[in-house]
Amino acid sequence: MKVAIIGAGVGGLTLALALAREGIKDIDIYESSPAIGELGVGINILPHAMRILDDLGLQQRLLDVSVQTTELRYLTHRGQLIWREQRGISAGYQWPQISIHRGKLIDVLHRAVLEQLEPECIHTNSRLESFEQHDNGSITFIAANKKLTVDCLVGCDGVHSMVRNAFYPHEGPPKWDGITMWRAASFMPPSEVYESMVIAGKADHRMVMYPIIKNSDVSKGYLVNWVIKQKTSIAQPMPKQDWNHATTVADIPARFTDFQFLNIEELIKNAPAIYKYPQVDRDPLPSWAFEHITLLGDAAHPMYPSGSNGASQAIIDAEALALELAHGHSISSAIHNYDRERREATNAIVWKNREAGPEKCIDIVEQRAPLGFDSLADVIDQHELSGIVASYKKVAGFELPA
Repeated sequence: MKVAIIGAGVGGLTLALALAREGIKDIDIYESSPAIGELGVGINILPHAMRILDDLGLQQRLLDVSVQTTELRYLTHRGQLIWREQRGISAGYQWPQISIHRGKLIDVLHRAVLEQLEPECIHTNSRLESFEQHDNGSITFIAANKKLTVDCLVGCDGVHSMVRNAFYPHEGPPKWDGITMWRAASFMPPSEVYESMVIAGKADHRMVMYPIIKNSDVSKGYLVNWVIKQKTSIAQPMPKQDWNHATTVADIPARFTDFQFLNIEELIKNAPAIYKYPQVDRDPLPSWAFEHITLLGDAAHPMYPSGSNGASQAIIDAEALALELAHGHSISSAIHNYDRERREATNAIVWKNREAGPEKCIDIVEQRAPLGFDSLADVIDQHELSGIVASYKKVAGFELPA
C-alpha cells in the first residue's frame, strides 16, 4: 500500500508514525511550507491522546520538553474561583496531560518520522495542486509540479484543506464566530499564578493561561502560554489571513487590564511576539469517506479551542485510521470504518465546543452573577458544575473509568 499524507502537522506526522508501527512504510508526506518549522504557540495533549503517543514510544521525549498539567481552574473575570480539578496523572489517569509549545511537539514527531522512515519521505514546499481518483481506486496527483500515483491519499491539510474543498466545493470559508484571539508565550518570573492552567472570564471576554516550559532551576521562572479572546465582530465567514499574523501590544483591547490577578500587563509586556487570528470552525460533514481518500484532524473537523481538544482528536484520528488501513479487508472498507468510528465522535465535540464546551461553567456564573458573588453556592451548585464538566469529558472521550 502506497500512502500519500497531505500536510506535516500534528495529525499528518502522527499518522505516518502510526502507519509505520503497523508495518505500512511506503509513505510520503507533502507539506506546503518550505520547512517543518516551529510555528504556533502552546497546545495541550490530553491523556487519551498521550496514550497513543506513549504507544509510539514518544512519551518521555515529550515530557522532557513540556509541562505536565496537574490542575485546571475556572475563574470569573474578577478572579473568583468557580471550578478546580486535578488533571492527568494527578486526577487518576494512567497517562499525563501535557502543555507544550506546538513547535516542540512537531519537532518530536518530525524526528521520530525520520527515524522510522526514509528522510526522503517528507517533501517540503510541496503544495497539493490537483488530484484525480481512478476507477481502480488509485489516485494520481500533482504536487510541486510532479505527477505521482498512490493507493491512498489522506488530507491532513488543515482548516483550509484543499482535499476537503475538492469534495465539498460549495462549503465556503471557515465560520468565524466574531471572537478574535491574541496569542503569545512570555517568560515570567516564579509565581504560583503560573503553576496551573487557568481559564477566566466569559466567552466574549476570556483569558487562557498555562505554562509550557518550566526551567529546571525554578527560580528562573516559566514560559507561559496565554490567549486573550474578545468578541470583536458579528459572526461571519473567516477573513483572509495566515495563522502567524503578528500584531502589536497596542492592538489588544484595553479592557483586558481587568485581568490583573493573572498579571496580564506583565505577560503582554514580556511577549517577544503576539499573534492574532479569528476563532473559527466548520460545520460537520456528512462523510469523510471517498473510496481511497479521506480527511484527518482539522481538515476533517476543525473546532473551537474550548476544552483544549483539537490536537488530541487529530492524534486519535491517526491511530484509528492506521489500524483500519493495516487490518481492514480493503482500503475502501478501512476508510469507511474509520469514517464511521471517528466522524460521529468528533462531530459531537464540534457542536459541544460551539456551546463553550466545559467552559460553559464560567459563562453560566458570569450570566447569573455579573457583579460577582459572596457564595458560589448561591449562584450554582456543585452538581450542576460537575455535570457540565463530566458531560464534556464523556463526549470528548477522556472520562475516567468508573
